[in-house]
Amino acid sequence: MFALIFWPALLQADPPNVVQLDLVTYKQLGAEIKRLHGTVVLVDFWADYCQPCKQKFPAVMALHNKYADRGFTVVSVSVDDVADAETRERVKAFLVQQKATCRNLLLAEKPEVWVPKLKMESIPAMILFDRQGRMINRWGDKEIDLPAIDKRIGDLLQAK
Repeated sequence: MFALIFWPALLQADPPNVVQLDLVTYKQLGAEIKRLHGTVVLVDFWADYCQPCKQKFPAVMALHNKYADRGFTVVSVSVDDVADAETRERVKAFLVQQKATCRNLLLAEKPEVWVPKLKMESIPAMILFDRQGRMINRWGDKEIDLPAIDKRIGDLLQAK
């Protein structure tokens, strides 16, 4: 005779969402975006020290949650100093607090490497890619209009 034991954790339909933060180089970021070919991708550049970045972050996560099942993903890219362990911990804690279950990356290179390549003047900054991996829009700090971005994402998702 034997008995079956059911553990509550085994009965969960879906594993809990986990917030992960991965270090990447500029080149690896490009490969990540290419890997997402076939989806609409919003890359959100932000930093722990940037209050406007952190203020808009919940709205960015709302976009991710709103459209994730329709072929949309957010790639959150922190541009904080990778060498500062305390900052890395604050970045991770913020992402956990925000329930940021999208792809979360931390650029592992100094700004001198990636700023000229991305032609980034300030943060927050966002870049939107269509399903074919083409850059469709780029927004800098003062240009970010989240309702307009939401509409643009919706339009891209409807286009096949």
